Amino acid sequence: MTSPPPLLGAYAAKQCPYRLFREYDPTEPAVPSAPDDALQLLFDDGIAFEAQIVEQIVELYAERAVAIPGRTESDADTRRGLTDDALAAGTPIILGALMQHDLAGRRLGEVDILVATGATTSAGKPGYRAIDVKSHRCTKNLADGDSYAEPAGAVHDLQLLDPVAVAGLEPKYREDDSLQLAHYHRLLQAHGHAEADGEGAAWGGILGMEGVVAWFDLERPAFSTLTPQEQGDAITFHRRSHSTKRTALDRYDFEFDFRLRVVDTAVQRTSRAEAPMVHPISVKECNRCPWYEPCHVDLAAVDDVSLVKAVGYPDWRVHRFMGVETVAQLAALDLDEAVDRYADTPLGTKKLVEQIEGARAAAAGEAIVRDGWDPAAVPRGDVEIDLDLENETFVYLWGARLTAVPSHWPEAPGTYVPFVSFDPLDEEGEADLVSELWAWLSDLRERAEAEGLTVRIYAYAAASVEGSHLRRIGASLPIAADVDALLASDEWVDLFPYMKRKYMSNEGHGLKAMATAAGFAWRDDDPGGFASMQWYRDAMAGIDREPNIARILAYNEDDCAATAALR
Repeated sequence: MTSPPPLLGAYAAKQCPYRLFREYDPTEPAVPSAPDDALQLLFDDGIAFEAQIVEQIVELYAERAVAIPGRTESDADTRRGLTDDALAAGTPIILGALMQHDLAGRRLGEVDILVATGATTSAGKPGYRAIDVKSHRCTKNLADGDSYAEPAGAVHDLQLLDPVAVAGLEPKYREDDSLQLAHYHRLLQAHGHAEADGEGAAWGGILGMEGVVAWFDLERPAFSTLTPQEQGDAITFHRRSHSTKRTALDRYDFEFDFRLRVVDTAVQRTSRAEAPMVHPISVKECNRCPWYEPCHVDLAAVDDVSLVKAVGYPDWRVHRFMGVETVAQLAALDLDEAVDRYADTPLGTKKLVEQIEGARAAAAGEAIVRDGWDPAAVPRGDVEIDLDLENETFVYLWGARLTAVPSHWPEAPGTYVPFVSFDPLDEEGEADLVSELWAWLSDLRERAEAEGLTVRIYAYAAASVEGSHLRRIGASLPIAADVDALLASDEWVDLFPYMKRKYMSNEGHGLKAMATAAGFAWRDDDPGGFASMQWYRDAMAGIDREPNIARILAYNEDDCAATAALR
């Protein structure tokens, strides 16, 4: 008996097609890996955020909202039946709706929130719109502007049935979110709970971490597309933008149909000797994919040029068209000759040079110091302080290291001073820590000024991390103007742009990669921001509290020492 064709969920259209191929290939010998701690933390945060939102909505609407039991509480058939009953009754809000399969469209899906439109569709059924809960931002400020002239859609508070517009915000169109909403809309259409294209507004919502709902017009041309096209001896990028942009529904239909063809090819495979329809390419999604290890073993075996992190899929197509298929081949290109060779391709000079440099670092297995780098380019001081923070909901730790200090001062070089709280924090407690840090910094700066000494305070990616938080928290304190003055002065040094000038790197220019290239090593076996967040949560929950506190402090001290090592 022939098995029915596979049905695909809401993530399929936005996921790597080779990932789907591996999942459905019966000859696949590899096994996907479980999420690592960092990815599991993201999953847990998303689940917790969704649970919080559901609780708020139930409290707001009580009997007007129906929550379908979760997968651990009831079987799938029962949950689908309860969803059908709620849909048929026109229930104003349905939480955790498990939809019946769309066999013709080969779709399945579970929707976080369905909201009744109050209208009856041409199929004679209550109309609904889907909302997905995401623990990321879903809006942008209206002042940010948009190149498209039509209205982007509304932003509402949690009054889903009697919405109140939120001023100053508009939806932030992310293609991955919009593809997922398009999937749910197609499901609703298949079951008669949304109108056909062109017969009624096609809307979907994202309820983001701001605690508002951003409504997206799925028929609004919002997405540029870039498609490599080979024409004889030339390759071009066909780019749709402005008036030729694609709608979310257009993008979804194309991507979903392609994924169906990929899956259908995969399930029919009978031998590893058969060439797959798609091939692995290293992209950003790889870092959080359960197939990372087997895919990258395959890529490494052929030294695939996509292992250069700056090479995206369109660039990969260009390099292969030019006969450059491996990292080694790209690394071997002479920069000047390559610029001439690629002159008639869509790859610009800046991007091509970046990719060649990344290939050279990848081939070397480490970051490479650029020719002509002058260590004196990094500003130095008589007093040098390295700063690093740790945060969860609030910034709970400011770590400072006195890396350089005059010999006649009482402080010893290398002294680490943490301004920290492992008690529950709020805005006031967060501000108290900054006040303590500022008093300590002010004392050092005043003493240095009295002796005519220069001070340098170093941080990494400081504009978006330490500087941003210091300005944000300091704005509520009397020191606000002084903080702004420090951040605008020569005393405040962000080491990130200097490291970009110093190193060719295929691992990016993050602190971990750059300090490792400089020969620094963290004491912890598993250092990382996500890991430290879990240590903090465990400490706050009383799980190995003292060991976790010690681990956090040691990790933060090493982060401070890592920035010092860059000089």
